Amino acid sequence: AILARDGAAQIVLLGSPKDQPACAEVAAGIAGGAVFNLAGSTSLAEAIALIAGSAAVVANDSGLLHIASALNRPVVALYGPTDPDHAPPFSDLAASLSLRLACAPCKQRECPLGHQDCMVKLTPELVWHRLEPMLPTP
Repeated sequence: AILARDGAAQIVLLGSPKDQPACAEVAAGIAGGAVFNLAGSTSLAEAIALIAGSAAVVANDSGLLHIASALNRPVVALYGPTDPDHAPPFSDLAASLSLRLACAPCKQRECPLGHQDCMVKLTPELVWHRLEPMLPTP
């Protein structure tokens, strides 16, 4: 949806080396456009610089989320197994997104129920609904 809205947009995927396969899957699902999977390829300083120069950030509950918030970037914060009320982004330019399922927040890295619904059901459409109003006009 971002690339349909702005063909000149660039999407950068950041994370640790263990996030590389998931980011590769996300990148493969985005047709055309400039998508860069940099998971595991940047230093913290480089990631901070990329976030500082971004128009907006979508991030799970992680250090990069809080960096984006501290840099006052528009951010959609995704909470699955973690509690959105525990450490929300402290910015007026942030929207938190959580399905608040009965099994969440379990605070586990691996889903104890084996379905990961708290993240899987955070659909691109739900995220886009929160992200689009934050983006600058192309």
